[in-house]
Amino acid sequence: MAPSFSQPRFTHAIATARPKSAARFEFWAPKIGRRLTLFTPLQVRFWTLLEGTPRVAAYCERPAYWGRDGGTLLADFWVKAGRREVCWIVTSDSQPSYAGPLNPTDDIEVRHIDARSLASRSVWIENWMRILPYLSANGRFVGDRLLKDIEQAARLAPTLGDIERDFQPHDIVLVRTAALMLLHQGRVKAPSLRERALDSRTVFRRVQT
Repeated sequence: MAPSFSQPRFTHAIATARPKSAARFEFWAPKIGRRLTLFTPLQVRFWTLLEGTPRVAAYCERPAYWGRDGGTLLADFWVKAGRREVCWIVTSDSQPSYAGPLNPTDDIEVRHIDARSLASRSVWIENWMRILPYLSANGRFVGDRLLKDIEQAARLAPTLGDIERDFQPHDIVLVRTAALMLLHQGRVKAPSLRERALDSRTVFRRVQT
């Protein structure tokens, strides 16, 4: 039976040994509220993309095995965006995007994403690699009032520098963290982060609901 809409289908990685000669990358994942371990730089970049995409509601690393050519392969990520669920395999080689169903009993697709596709999103990913440490280290210190006030100010499309100046005497690190939390939650947007690095000139605009 499929899980309810509010309950993620996969919540923790399948226990597996680290691949031989693989690195080990550990992170706090703000979107799912726990630590996760990854084994390749490409997995790290794809994870960063998931955290930086507001429409992604939930994900899980190494969620399930997929049967292939008489054997099995451990999918790298399960991702839920809206009502759609996809298992992704991150690969350094160019592969057809669609790989097949996860199993015959549900409608989860298995898809490939390769290094070239991730490279096309490199500016956005690099920006989120800079953003996520703010959320992990400082997010618990940011109050709802500050978030709401910055969201309200973002109706006028201020720059990050404007926000940091206008919200003094709040701690500037917490002000910046609050603006980045709103971006992470999809309550504000900053389209320029797809093209250039985050800095004081980055414009934040409230998302209309």
